[in-house]
Amino acid sequence: MNKSDQKQYFLADNLKAIGVSLLSVLGVTVLLAIIMFIFVREQEESRAKEILDNVRVVFRDAEITLDYLNALPYESCDVANLSEMRKTLFRSRFVKEIGFYQNDKLLCSTYLGILDEPIEEDKPDFYTQLDDAFWINTPLQLFDKQATGTIVKRGRYNAVLDMDSVIGYSYTQDWQLFYNGDKFYHMAGNPGLVDSTLSQEDMDARTGYFSLRFILCDERYTNTCLKVRSDHGRVLDLHMGKIVLFVFAMLMTAALTHMLTFNYLRRRRSLESRVSKGLKEHKFYCLYQPFVDLQTGKVIGCEVLSRFEDEFGPIYPDEFIPQVKEQDMTWEFTVDMITTAMKELNENPDIPEGFKVSFNLFPFDFTREGCLDLDFALGMNDKNFKLVLEITEDEQIATHSAVKHIKSLKSKGFLFAIDDFGVGYSNLSQLKTLNCDFLKIDRSFVMDMEDNSIRSSLIPHIVSIAEGLNVELIAEGVENAEQSKELKGLTIGFGQGWLFGKPQSASALAKSVQDT
Repeated sequence: MNKSDQKQYFLADNLKAIGVSLLSVLGVTVLLAIIMFIFVREQEESRAKEILDNVRVVFRDAEITLDYLNALPYESCDVANLSEMRKTLFRSRFVKEIGFYQNDKLLCSTYLGILDEPIEEDKPDFYTQLDDAFWINTPLQLFDKQATGTIVKRGRYNAVLDMDSVIGYSYTQDWQLFYNGDKFYHMAGNPGLVDSTLSQEDMDARTGYFSLRFILCDERYTNTCLKVRSDHGRVLDLHMGKIVLFVFAMLMTAALTHMLTFNYLRRRRSLESRVSKGLKEHKFYCLYQPFVDLQTGKVIGCEVLSRFEDEFGPIYPDEFIPQVKEQDMTWEFTVDMITTAMKELNENPDIPEGFKVSFNLFPFDFTREGCLDLDFALGMNDKNFKLVLEITEDEQIATHSAVKHIKSLKSKGFLFAIDDFGVGYSNLSQLKTLNCDFLKIDRSFVMDMEDNSIRSSLIPHIVSIAEGLNVELIAEGVENAEQSKELKGLTIGFGQGWLFGKPQSASALAKSVQDT
C-alpha cells in the first residue's frame, strides 16, 4: 500500500469515525434527553402533587374546623359562641377568619365580633359534592371589602381560607387552582393558564406523558383541580448542573467514539488483522506457475502460489508469509491452500493425469506430528497428480523429527523438493539424509548467467551434486530464451519462470498445457 493509498484510507477512516461519533452522540443525546425529561417530569409532577396536597391540607383544616363548630349547640352569636370560635381559630393552621350564620345572614365573626346589622349572604359561586358552599375571590368584610379571599361555608359557620401562604408565592407564575364543576371558577394562582371552557376530554388530552404540563384533580374534592405549566427558565436554572454534565457527556461520547472507531478501522486495515481475517474466512486464493521440460518445452507441472486480496487491496507473499508464521497458522494455511488447489485442478478437464503439482510448505511444520495429516491430499488426488512438497533450506529440516516425518510422507507417495537451493542451510550430508526428489536452483543463479558472474559459474557444480544424489533439477527465474538455452545445455531437466508463464489461474494453466 503506497503513501497515497494510506493517506486516502486515513481520510476515509477519519470521516467514518466522525460519522459514527455523530451517530453515537445523536443516540446518547436522545437517550440522555429521554432520561433527563423523565427525571424532570417526575420532579415537576411531584411538585404539582405537593401543591395539590397543600390545597387538600387547607381544605381539610377548614373541614375539621367547621365540623367541630357545627357540632356545638350554639344557635346564636353570644359571648360563649364567639369565645369558642376564637379558640378554634387559634388552633387552626390555615383558617384566617370564622363567621357565624343564622338564616343565611352573617351575625358575627372572630375579628368583627357581633355585627350591628346582620349581613345578607351572597349567592355562592358553587357547591361541592360535600355540599360545601364556596365563594372564590370574594370581597372580605374584615377589610371593608378592599381585599378578597376564598370562603367556604358548612352548616352555621364559614371560614376564610389562607390559600396563598400555604401554596407559596414562588409558584404563582406556573400553576392555577380552579374548580371545574357545572361552571369554571379560578381559585388561586395564575388565572391565565386554563381555558374557562375546559372539558374533561380536554383535561385528559392536556396531561400527556410527553409534556411538562399537568392537570391533577383531588380525589376527595373531585372538581378541584390544579394545572401546572412548568416554567422553562425555572427548570433550566434548577437543572443547569445536569445540563452541563449532559453536554460534557456528549463531548466525551463524541471523542471516545471517534477514537475507538478510528482505531478499530486502522486495526482492521492493519497487516496483522487482514491476514488473520483472511485465514479465518479462507480469503487466500491460488495461482499456478507452470514449469516445463526444457528438452521438449512441454508444460509438465506447476507450483501452487498463494495470493491474497481484500477490499483494501493485495498483500504480497513477502508481507503475509511472516504474518502467517507470527500468528502460528502455518499448518492451517497449508491445508487451506492444498485443499483449494486440489479442488480447482481436479475440476479442470484439461489438466492431465500425472501432472506434477508442487506445494510450498513451512520447514517448521515438519517438526510437528500434524504434518503427517496430509493424507487428505491423497484422498483428493482423483487424477493421480504427482504431489511435490517444497521446503526451503532451513536448519529446522535437519532435526531428527523433521527427517522422520519427511521419510514417512515419502513412503505414502509424496515427492520432495528443496526450494531456493544454493542460498540456504543445506549441505551434502543433509541432502543425502533427506533423500529429496528435486532441487530447485535459486533464481539468483539463473539471473547472473548472462553476466558470467561467479554465482552463475556454480551451476555446473549444482548439476554435479544433483547427478551424485540422483535427483532432478528445476531452474527458477527463467526469463528469456538465452537463459533457457544455456540451462538446457547444462542438462538441467526443468525450468520455471516468466518465459514459460507467470502465476495464473487454473483455467489459464490448462490452456498453457494444451498449447504445448
